[in-house]
Amino acid sequence: MPFLHVGSTCRRRAVEESFPSSNSRRRYSTMDVGLTFISPSPAEERSEGAELAPRKRLLEVEDFSRLVHVGDPQVSPGGSRVALVAVRPDLEKNLYRNEIWIYELPAGKTLAVLQGEGDSQPRWSPDGEKLLFTSRRGLGEKEKGTALYVYHLGGEPRRVYQSRYGFVQARWMPDSSTILAVAPTPARSIDEDGDYVDIRGLPVWFDGAGFTEEYRSHILLVDYESGLHRRLTSGDFNVVYASPSPDGKRIAALVSRDQLRPHVTEVVLVDVETGETETLLSGSYSFSAVEWSPRGDALVLHGHALPRGLASHEHVWLLSLSGEPRCLTCSLDRNTAPYVSSDAAWPRGNIHPIWAGDGILFLVNDGGRVNIHRVDPGTGHLEQLTSGEQVVYSFTVSRDAGVIAYARTSYTEPGEIWILEPGRGQPRRLTRFNDWLLGEVELQKPVNLKARASDGTVVEGWYLPPARREPGNRYPVVLFIHGGPKACYGAAFNFMHQLVAAKGYYVVYCNPRGSDGYSEEYADIRCKYGTRDYQDIMEFLDAFLESVENADPGRMAMTGISYGGYMTNWIITQTNRFRAAISENGISDWRADFGTSDIGYWFDPDQICGTPWSSPENYERASPINYVDRVETPVLIIHSMEDYRCFIDQAVAFHVALRFHGKESRLVVFTRGSHGHSIRAKPRHRMKRYRIILDYLAEKLKQASPTTTSSTEESRAV
Repeated sequence: MPFLHVGSTCRRRAVEESFPSSNSRRRYSTMDVGLTFISPSPAEERSEGAELAPRKRLLEVEDFSRLVHVGDPQVSPGGSRVALVAVRPDLEKNLYRNEIWIYELPAGKTLAVLQGEGDSQPRWSPDGEKLLFTSRRGLGEKEKGTALYVYHLGGEPRRVYQSRYGFVQARWMPDSSTILAVAPTPARSIDEDGDYVDIRGLPVWFDGAGFTEEYRSHILLVDYESGLHRRLTSGDFNVVYASPSPDGKRIAALVSRDQLRPHVTEVVLVDVETGETETLLSGSYSFSAVEWSPRGDALVLHGHALPRGLASHEHVWLLSLSGEPRCLTCSLDRNTAPYVSSDAAWPRGNIHPIWAGDGILFLVNDGGRVNIHRVDPGTGHLEQLTSGEQVVYSFTVSRDAGVIAYARTSYTEPGEIWILEPGRGQPRRLTRFNDWLLGEVELQKPVNLKARASDGTVVEGWYLPPARREPGNRYPVVLFIHGGPKACYGAAFNFMHQLVAAKGYYVVYCNPRGSDGYSEEYADIRCKYGTRDYQDIMEFLDAFLESVENADPGRMAMTGISYGGYMTNWIITQTNRFRAAISENGISDWRADFGTSDIGYWFDPDQICGTPWSSPENYERASPINYVDRVETPVLIIHSMEDYRCFIDQAVAFHVALRFHGKESRLVVFTRGSHGHSIRAKPRHRMKRYRIILDYLAEKLKQASPTTTSSTEESRAV
């Protein structure tokens, strides 16, 4: 295949760069390589590091154990209380300690703190007097199961019902005495000892859950007083979301029936008394949530009609019980889901639209900034309720929409819970779990950079300057690539980014084509992996290097996870510009991924286009393993053994191929951990991962850069 130079045109353009904390901007003309930018003056950069208070200490790996993860805020129906989940790493016992905090509003007084093992997913009863939550209290580490507990705002929580197979969803029915649960149930007889699994369909396994074929998710109704339950649905399908009608007589459910297209869902109504079902909507729709209107005459749906396959934006839809679905937010051309990369924005909680009062509240991801919006279901009028450089990653609303509780993070702030009363002043902060971080540790403020790519499209990104940089010194650069590909970087705190910057590196990251937060067309790179997305990343890097004089182009490394791991594998087969690469839980061979990934058999045909049998050329072209003979960059491959999203064979095969061709490759396999091991693995696992990465960067980038030729002359693309 021919080699193409990336960014070989030299032209005069302009791109925007600004500090999120400042309105000051300064425009410069500059000769660039296929990109344009506006750069802050040196004085502006220095002002970001000006000391107005005693110097704080630098961030260390050990600070991870002091970070409190805060999320899943649940405001009571009357708006007088808020429950939330706080998660603390425990290094000594190598586990996370979950806490459910309950606050009284508006004063923010703490009413109670629950501290049972695995306490999570608090949900208020409609009468506001009881709190339902899931927990693993009393269960051993290897013992399967999760239980439903109810807390009466006094005394001890009471266990109501336990499932060996856990719960997909748990919430109250309108009578405040019955619990609606969606739970996996055995589809047939299984081996209780776990000595074997009998697989007859798809998927074979699912990331974070293991082998899954012997289960189907169905609706259970549980009486909270007696603990007795009855199964409401059955059959060869999965209920993926369920919501009770205001009168409690029907349940709206999303059902997935096609194993080959599990993302395609039907909307059905289930009669609570008889269990009979009625299909309201079927066809090519992919919905992730359904809720009722307050009057019970319509449904709010969250999802899309697959106009661009899996690159489609999720939108808010309205479905009357006797009509066709109507999209209320399609005019936005932005995703209504908070898919912004962060290692500190969890536990998530609700991200779906909520109909409260006279409007439907939902989230909008605009350039990696996520805020709460409201739409009038009658007129379609849109209103933005929160604004700013932040990411709202979970929210709930009181019954009359008078109180909104939401979890938010920003560039230099880990997640906390905030309260907004629309029309009654500015949002106020409810929790301060991570004030120690803001008061004790020096964090770096990111610089926002917008660059115009060689085809004229603006690519947005950021960089963190290295901590305590000194005049006259040059600093190495670490390029981060997000997962997805339909995810994005944005106004969210990232512990890993801050940690690398604290060690003296420039941290650079951007949202290339394929990313979320922009138009649907921008997000659609189906059939084009490794082409325009690769160009955007490399051209953005050129813009950064042109903008920042003390960044050392001779000492650069790159890293990414999942799709970011794939792009890391791809880039080292296309250019030798980097001194080191760290590829995590990525893909090297799309043909193998089709057969081993839990989603490969339906995700890959949509993204790579076709199957390995119908379109083998697509799978061959986009697979980095086919170009390992070109690799000159030392690479560290990190993978987790229990990753069923990008299976371990991807890392092993790439390492073997590299070593067979005489290339420098190192493979580190964590023997436990799923695909999201960078944010969900046990605490000591995460600490070890941080140290391995930092040690590798120090080893490869510690030496001064040699004299290098033009960076663009060493880039190539297939």
